[in-house]
Amino acid sequence: MASIPLVVGTIVPVFLLIFLGWVIGLRRKDDIKSIIDFIVYFTAPALIFNSLASSDIDLSAFSSVALAAIAIIAVQGSIAYFMFRNNKGMTLPATIGNTGYLGYPLALFAFGSEGLSMAIAYDVIGSLFLFSLGVYIVHHKNNLTEMFRMPYIYAIFLGLLVNITGIIIPEPMLKAAEMLGSITIPAALIVLGIVLSRLRIDSYALPSLASFFKIFAGFFLAFVITNMLGLTGTEKSVILLQASMPSAVMSMVLTQKYKKDADLAASTVLISTVLGMVIIPILILFLS
Repeated sequence: MASIPLVVGTIVPVFLLIFLGWVIGLRRKDDIKSIIDFIVYFTAPALIFNSLASSDIDLSAFSSVALAAIAIIAVQGSIAYFMFRNNKGMTLPATIGNTGYLGYPLALFAFGSEGLSMAIAYDVIGSLFLFSLGVYIVHHKNNLTEMFRMPYIYAIFLGLLVNITGIIIPEPMLKAAEMLGSITIPAALIVLGIVLSRLRIDSYALPSLASFFKIFAGFFLAFVITNMLGLTGTEKSVILLQASMPSAVMSMVLTQKYKKDADLAASTVLISTVLGMVIIPILILFLS
């Protein structure tokens, strides 16, 4: 039962920051576009670069988990795209989970440093999808070149390059990247709260469907694909855990940036996170 305090301790701060954003949104009507751009172009790339550059990555396990993640996200994303064809912005929160902020500490707790390394591999694939095809889906002109304007993509490859080659980055630069990246999650959650404070009351039916689809379809696809690939042990457990994470906060940030079903995406993130508080402790007990 030790997983329950861990999940609560990980998720409660999320809701406190969302609540803070909700209060700010009620009291102030400022435009949040500049905050969203700051997250997308500066803090989020710094976070992923620092995470990859400073992590202990096992290339063999990384490859296996990455392959499974590609298959899971490709299938789930394709289904979501057609399920929500009239609200294509919903494809992002219905496909990509909160595999970083929630996934990292949970994988570390349940499976140790080996599990954390695999959780990072899954998160990298989700981030690549989110900031490439995800941007293409929510961009109002479906412009392929828009994804190449996303520094997040380059941060992933630079972080992996530094990790694999052992390139020495000056400590002040790494510290600056760490400090800048640490802003990402709190800022994104506060933005989510601000968005939720401005939602219409009737915008929860479709997000509820997307939330259940994200968590339960993710788990089912992960179970099928890991069996097909012959994965077992910690690799399989981490993949099942990561595939079952609630919707990624960054999916909401991108739908806000490109004005594509932003209210629906924000509702999905909130509902799926609440649902995750119930599902994740049970899942960890099952996997452990």
